[in-house]
Amino acid sequence: MKNSRPSFIEIDLGALRNNISVVKSWAGEGTRIMAVVKADAYGHGAVKVSQVAESEGVDFLGVAFLEEACELQDAGIRAPIVILYPEDDDRSVEAARRGFHITVSEQAQLKRIGPGRDENGLPIKYFVKVESGMNRYGMHADDAIATVEEKGTRPGEELIGVTTNLADPLMGSAHLAARQVENFLQVMQTIKRLSQNGLFYSIDSSGSVWKNRHANGTLVRIGHLLYGLVPGGIDSRELKPVMSVKSRIAEIHNLRPGDGVGYGFSYVASRQSRVATVPMGYADGYPWSLSNKGYVIVRGNRAPVVGRVCMDAFMIDLTEIPASASGDEVIILGQNGREKIDAHKLGQWAGSFSYEILSGWGKRLPRIYK
Repeated sequence: MKNSRPSFIEIDLGALRNNISVVKSWAGEGTRIMAVVKADAYGHGAVKVSQVAESEGVDFLGVAFLEEACELQDAGIRAPIVILYPEDDDRSVEAARRGFHITVSEQAQLKRIGPGRDENGLPIKYFVKVESGMNRYGMHADDAIATVEEKGTRPGEELIGVTTNLADPLMGSAHLAARQVENFLQVMQTIKRLSQNGLFYSIDSSGSVWKNRHANGTLVRIGHLLYGLVPGGIDSRELKPVMSVKSRIAEIHNLRPGDGVGYGFSYVASRQSRVATVPMGYADGYPWSLSNKGYVIVRGNRAPVVGRVCMDAFMIDLTEIPASASGDEVIILGQNGREKIDAHKLGQWAGSFSYEILSGWGKRLPRIYK
């Protein structure tokens, strides 16, 4: 559609390429990289991001579910696609038939899904998920070791690697976090002795790669860093934000003292004011919890959010920006001059965090790639 909405998401693919290069340098020579593109690449657009990641030599692409993997395959992506979480038996068989790498967290599942493959089907390529202390997905150490011992005993199976998820990669809860790392590395020492075929082992995600500037495993799974953010809200000069969210002022109203704004009149003007409408709302992913909180950037200045966020619009106070006018650009996520709003800040205002902000933008917002 030629005349797209005035509210949109801008994706800087050059910044993405920069961030992939930075991550490779931090992970270290010989470490394989998995670009995590689940949840539509954290709202950035899984197909476009995967195309760039593939062109930049990323080794694997990580998705959450079978449907996400199919979307990439249907778009012509040829890099190995890993479904990061265990699926049920039928979906795991379908994933194997399509050539995807699956994740197994139950020893018995391999025995169940083997007969479900066609005789001429592709091999079941899989990662073993180890429960190391997060208590979400994964088999316990003894079962993981037994699964590795059994590899090759059933035709049509190919174990690619062993992985776990760190609950606290920045080591904020030092004792629990260190114990989880130790648990996994102990399992890996045993698995290395059992396996001589160069299995990947993966414990590192964005937080641990950022903190350590090296990998504890041979494969790192990177999401947040690719998109220009460090988990925990830390700034990095080396990384570049990939996403900006922008709109334009739809109209401006002159208020007298005592005039209300929006549903429920949750904001009442205490002075002569100029209040503008921005055509984006909670149906687009701008959180309702930002009602009367935070600000946007107009002409390089802060414009506070006033009144309740509506489904399709929210209002801002332009009183301190007298030169502002209808049609002016509104930066919701991004930077203009010295003023900057990143996903960490937006999440903090909303009582949430950056992951939810990035992945929560709605499909109604056009993605524009540059």
